[in-house]
Amino acid sequence: MAGIPPDGYNKNRNDNYLIKSGLIVLILLLITTTFCCGCTQTDNKDSGGENAPDLTLNSHAEFKEEIDAIISDEKYDYSDWGFMARDMNSGEVLLSHNIDQMFTPGSTTKVFTVTTALDILGPDYRFKTPVYYTGENLILVASGDPAMGGRSLPDGTLEFTNEDHVDAGAFGSCILTKSDPMAGLNDLSKQAYDSGIRTVNDVAIDTNLFKEEMQADKGIITPIIINDNLIDITVIPEKAGSPATVDWRPKSSAYTVESRIITGDSGSQRDLIIPDYDGQKVIEISGTIPEGSEPVNVTSNVNVPAQFARGLFIDALERAGISVKSPADRYPAEVLSGDHNYEKYDIAGELISPPLSEYAKVTLKVSQNLYANCLIAIIGAHEGYNSFDAGMMTEGEFLKKTGINVRSLALADGEGSINNRISPKSAIDLLTYAHKQDYYQVLKDSMPVLGVDGTLAKGAEPGDPGYGKISAKTGTSVAMIMTGDIFVYARGLLGYMNTEKGNEIAFVIYANNVPVGESMQGINDVVSDVNGVAVAIYRHL
Repeated sequence: MAGIPPDGYNKNRNDNYLIKSGLIVLILLLITTTFCCGCTQTDNKDSGGENAPDLTLNSHAEFKEEIDAIISDEKYDYSDWGFMARDMNSGEVLLSHNIDQMFTPGSTTKVFTVTTALDILGPDYRFKTPVYYTGENLILVASGDPAMGGRSLPDGTLEFTNEDHVDAGAFGSCILTKSDPMAGLNDLSKQAYDSGIRTVNDVAIDTNLFKEEMQADKGIITPIIINDNLIDITVIPEKAGSPATVDWRPKSSAYTVESRIITGDSGSQRDLIIPDYDGQKVIEISGTIPEGSEPVNVTSNVNVPAQFARGLFIDALERAGISVKSPADRYPAEVLSGDHNYEKYDIAGELISPPLSEYAKVTLKVSQNLYANCLIAIIGAHEGYNSFDAGMMTEGEFLKKTGINVRSLALADGEGSINNRISPKSAIDLLTYAHKQDYYQVLKDSMPVLGVDGTLAKGAEPGDPGYGKISAKTGTSVAMIMTGDIFVYARGLLGYMNTEKGNEIAFVIYANNVPVGESMQGINDVVSDVNGVAVAIYRHL
């Protein structure tokens, strides 16, 4: 079976690792725990009286041997495993190991985020982003729409790729979507023109829906997002010694990209330096790319979301035929007064998004950190608050409502940074609750499918056990530690499967704190082992 690649990492993604010139950059701190060897029933002190069968049952002898062979490998001598499986029809717990122990979950945390959003907002919730005309200025009031039309397809779905640009920082390249990241702003500009507007003094972006905050991964939670707040940069090698060809999107009169990237000798290492966009007029990129290598798509992270969006919106308005007197590269805070009651103004346009179910899909399938964190803030805003922290409190109240023992998990964000902890039982209790809700199918369909799409696209080939039958969110946290070795803080899978025996099962698997030496292959080995436990569940339960 093919290995499952770890989720990507860049400044907007901290569930994994950043690769530069063949090295993993240190991104997390070392955590030391003890390993509980063997595959037996745990002391389920918070299990509500459930007596789950352990792996010593004679009827499951082959199953036990398969799992023991994986978790007893010497590379796990100092590591922790936890897993659980429950039949969704009978409610019977079919598998249980360390189910009350809290684990570092990686991006499986996003299942909690998305489930909360689906429950509070509903799968049919749509973002509505209005533009108001004051008689002199245009004000776009950000609604928290994470896509702003930039991923929208004609059929009303949101586009993603299995190597999405949010992963460019992890894998050194990506596959860009074919959709236009400017589509939403272009739509709003056309509406404004059609309303009769021809000239405005200035343009502003109102981001008061919730406070902009920087998360642990340095991603900015913000109500205004264009192109995932990334600038896509394509680098094409030429002949050795010649400048590489460079293009980028979205284009803006507020900034340009200047390249000092040189084509290196064939077989040399690629080494690209792509700075963040902080509002500067020129983004200077540099480095080398080998002659004869494939073109690469990399990204520059946007650290000034409102300024970025304003410049792009002004350009879109100009293209639509509306003259804007203020330059695109200036951010005029004075346009926004303390009065944010816009009902007295005319609406020049409104962008209505696809349903929340589509955002759930992008969040889970490509492991979109920015979407996940913004969903938390949006949940809070829906309840009348204006901060990310209030959104987390709202999530906590929802989790209490589900009956989950909230003492068995600790959630610090929406994405699944190293600061989160989840017990296997709390994860399965969440999926059990969701299975009873009308949005269950939406949640399941939003998860990566083994061998088919998202972060599990390369996890299996047609004909492999579990291919197309396992829907699960991946979670991975990896770093280089003080010895120069690679350390896997977490690899996890959380989701649903229809087993070989026809049973519908919710399952979770966590492997934590695994030292894997210097080779990148060690990461793939852990990924394959977690995958192997999932396939064993698929075959035997």
